[in-house]
Amino acid sequence: MGPLAVYTIKRFIQIIITLIVIMTLIFVLLEALPAKPYMLLMQSPNLTQQQKEAMIHQMGYDKGVWQRYEIYMINMFTFNFGRSFSTGLNVSLLLFGGYNPHTHQYIYGRVWNTLILFGLATILSYLIGYLLGAIIAWKRGSLVDSGTVVGSLVFYNMPSFWLGLIFIWIFAYQLGWFPLAANGWMKYGYFSIEFVKALIMPLTVLLLISLAGTTLLMRTSMLDVMGEEYIVTAKAKGLPERTVLFKHAARNALLPLVTSFVIALAFTVAGGVITEQVFTYPGVGLLYIQALTQLDFPIVYATLYIITLLVLSGNFIADILYGILDPRVRVQ
Repeated sequence: MGPLAVYTIKRFIQIIITLIVIMTLIFVLLEALPAKPYMLLMQSPNLTQQQKEAMIHQMGYDKGVWQRYEIYMINMFTFNFGRSFSTGLNVSLLLFGGYNPHTHQYIYGRVWNTLILFGLATILSYLIGYLLGAIIAWKRGSLVDSGTVVGSLVFYNMPSFWLGLIFIWIFAYQLGWFPLAANGWMKYGYFSIEFVKALIMPLTVLLLISLAGTTLLMRTSMLDVMGEEYIVTAKAKGLPERTVLFKHAARNALLPLVTSFVIALAFTVAGGVITEQVFTYPGVGLLYIQALTQLDFPIVYATLYIITLLVLSGNFIADILYGILDPRVRVQ
């Protein structure tokens, strides 16, 4: 078994252990809440005591904590999320989509909306940040470099919800270019003009915030590389500036950018929860906020599990890419 395979297996085991720890903490934190889902039932005058006991049994609160924890962990790892306490719908149907026999309609899952939003924001921020950071570092001290650095610092320190509210006020309320609430415009099951309109503002907000950090990191990495002897040698050989920039400097400056991928992904997911709420974008983040306010624990568990998987998957991919690009880490 080669070093890369051993390195991959070690990282995978670490990811599984981390996932178990995080899911255990989520269970403990929700169990520690003073309010429980069945307490809302106990206050209903329309339910008999027998009906209330049946609902408590269905929610699993007639079992001990350890038994509930065991069932919870098995359900999470088998993607058996159960039914929503508030809607009665299968949680997997809400997350991943499918045919709803109760309404005879197809539901487009929240996970895909979130993946589209996060995926586009992350990919675009790294592609643009890589090119922009390399160019402004090469033109260090110029007006373009100074303006980009200042602009990046402004967006990097700006809260996503505040930037989102500014976008809504300008482009939705004042100009009327986009819908005030994306939720009413989303067309589940297919792409449409309305879908694109609902996607543009939250995507732009996430892109601006994540792009700022990516650009600054690439610029810093490029400045470190540009002082290396092989760059000076490449210039002395008379190689074209474009060749020195992208084939020698930018390629070697890419490694720290790959390392930061997991941090950027985690930030995008965390910021995306808030952004989805600001724009009423029907993704996993908005579903989580709505479920938490309703004490709908099956949805809360499932959405947090999906978000955790997204972040840890990004972490794993970043580790593997780093191991491929830098063979030194494989022997650790």
